Amino acid sequence: MLEIKNVHAQFEDTKILKGVDLTVKPGEVHILLGPNGSGKSTLGRVLLGDEKYEKTAGEIIFNGESFEDMEPNERAQAGFFFTFQSPPEIDGVSVKDFLFAAKKALDPDFTSSFKFKRGLQETLEDLRLPAEFVDRETNLGFSGGERKKIEMASLITLNAQCAFLDEIDSGIDIDTIRQIGKTLREFLSDTSKSVILVTHSDKLIEEVKPTHVHVFGNGRILKSGGPELVKEIQISGFDSHVKRESSLNVLS
Repeated sequence: MLEIKNVHAQFEDTKILKGVDLTVKPGEVHILLGPNGSGKSTLGRVLLGDEKYEKTAGEIIFNGESFEDMEPNERAQAGFFFTFQSPPEIDGVSVKDFLFAAKKALDPDFTSSFKFKRGLQETLEDLRLPAEFVDRETNLGFSGGERKKIEMASLITLNAQCAFLDEIDSGIDIDTIRQIGKTLREFLSDTSKSVILVTHSDKLIEEVKPTHVHVFGNGRILKSGGPELVKEIQISGFDSHVKRESSLNVLS
């Protein structure tokens, strides 16, 4: 589904990704672990096509087509989904109107706003959000957990193929982690779907049961394995895999 080949990228003049290779097939769950600043979030931004991040080398292929000349909305329409660490507020636009517009962009023939609202309310209730949230302004005054649940509702509503979830577990309680885990398991029950998950939560990893685990460091994937790699990191930490650059090395 997704092939990332020797991708290099930078933010302004700072090189961040230094040769990332990753292949994601349908039905797979890939966990990205690594210290802060290692490039995990940047990879998601580059996959999204964020214009603030410049891809300087490499290739990204999604379902056989290059992302090279595709805008972020075109990547989304192709089936790629990205969640932000801090989902933004959209003042004056309700959750229903925002997601209905996105749904129509994916499927112009979808015109039933009543059917859409009812389905969205059911999705929110599954995530333990009041049905009234469909008419609230998107993320305005929402708690961290409520924002992350809206992101999950967006994933289900838009029926994406491949989701890059950037710390969907940050700043939320254990019950919300369980709800997100349940939603992801339901999403992945369709074996044509796949997920790339950036997380620091052992509990969420247990909830989603990854097929692949990768240790990220210094802008590249340093080690890959199965779920056993999570236990190895829990015991030894990242230092056994990631050689941290000292300030003297950086200056030199």
